[in-house]
Amino acid sequence: MSEDFVVAIDGPAGAGKSTVARRVAERLEGFRYLDTGAMYRAVTAYLLRIDKGNASEEEMGRAAEGLSLEGERLLVHGMDVTGDIRSAAVTADVSRVSAVPRVRRAVQGKQRAVRGRLVAEGRDIGSVVFPQAAVKVYLDAALDERARRRHKQVPEFSADEYKGQLERRDRLDSTREDSPLVKAEDALLIDTTNLTIEQVVGRVEALVRERLRRGGRSAAE
Repeated sequence: MSEDFVVAIDGPAGAGKSTVARRVAERLEGFRYLDTGAMYRAVTAYLLRIDKGNASEEEMGRAAEGLSLEGERLLVHGMDVTGDIRSAAVTADVSRVSAVPRVRRAVQGKQRAVRGRLVAEGRDIGSVVFPQAAVKVYLDAALDERARRRHKQVPEFSADEYKGQLERRDRLDSTREDSPLVKAEDALLIDTTNLTIEQVVGRVEALVRERLRRGGRSAAE
């Protein structure tokens, strides 16, 4: 197995984390993409699938404890919810589910159990899940641009409606008591508002290759 080396990419919804992280992982030999936000979405999708949209915190916690990652598939208590995680319903509810401490403890434990060379993205990767990550990046973008991107990705709602959803999600993610969305002190901030995906990917890839040349520390050290 490859030596552990974590690239942590954090930031708010719509800043480009998923696309950037996936492409960086594809460009770096031996690296695996870990979409941690998708894991919270999977728990949310499962609850909606079993008609538990108003689940108690205990029920949410039990759902999260049944989460498993099998290659590219996300399963919760054996139910494959991979195809549901980007739905508008999940997007609207995932912050509420992910704010529950028992859910976060369960999902964070599963994230830390993934070993090897990782490009991991989320909202608490560099600050909480992998605080010793070899490379930390915080992606951000103007709210209007993030709403435009979300509408382009899933045109179920207008850009204005997504803007309202993102404002609410930013507020929930940034003010929750457990693992709030914050920029780690040692993370590099990249404003992606006026940058292409290729430009952002190039910057992050260059950071990682430079750290690898200098000998990056393992996240487990």
